[in-house]
Amino acid sequence: MSSISPDVALRAALRAADAASASLLADFERNRHGTGLKTWMKSPGALVTEADIAADKAIAEALSGSGVDAALISEESTSGDGSGELTWLVDPLCGTVPFRAGMPHWGVNIALRESDRLVAGVIALPHSEQVLAAASRVGVTLNGEVFEGRDPQLPLNESVVGLETDGGAEWARLLGPEAISTSRITWPSAVGHNNTFASAAYPMFLVSTGGMSGVVFYKIDSVHLAAGASIAQELGVVMSDEQGNPLDWSSEESCPVAVIAWPSVHGELIEAMKPD
Repeated sequence: MSSISPDVALRAALRAADAASASLLADFERNRHGTGLKTWMKSPGALVTEADIAADKAIAEALSGSGVDAALISEESTSGDGSGELTWLVDPLCGTVPFRAGMPHWGVNIALRESDRLVAGVIALPHSEQVLAAASRVGVTLNGEVFEGRDPQLPLNESVVGLETDGGAEWARLLGPEAISTSRITWPSAVGHNNTFASAAYPMFLVSTGGMSGVVFYKIDSVHLAAGASIAQELGVVMSDEQGNPLDWSSEESCPVAVIAWPSVHGELIEAMKPD
């Protein structure tokens, strides 16, 4: 078993997030002022910009010099042979589509996983200069100050709940004419209001800070979710699949459905998600 200190891991993640934030802010301003960004599709519906790659490089360089001996799995790259128990899970630009469009709801996700548990995580929202961070059994900070999250304590029909999917193909599976009754989503009608941001960092930040009661992700990889989950678990936010089972952090496979919600609405949300 690794003897990594959560504090050491968290400091490394924070330094890497700072490096990525500086790179991303520079590219965001450049793009906003009309210079534009080089963009391409790495697969159908999967947008990449040069800002993603630059931020990924900044994170990799910061983590390689951190003293934490871990493999790295990023949205944009991988390193290490994966033979050890420690793995960095990174999304250097979580919200590439809104970033390119000049919208502010994007961020940086960095987490450290030890075998099947999350050790530390950081969500940075560079545009609003906010950094939410947590380490296992250490607690949560917001911009370096101790933070204690608070359940909004609203019933589901008055709550704001996020709904995020893996692009157009997933929307078609859930809502299109070929969607079968077991996959078609109907639960949003039980919620006060739904938001979607094309990001995981932004809604996970809002849930953790009490701005939203929950968020449901369809087909999400661990690199997108792990940082927010590291923070959420320290705050007492409930994380499960659509049946209420705990999420599996040992797998690299996409999670079909992840339900992240405060205790006051999690049970209601799971009930609302049951097929008719």
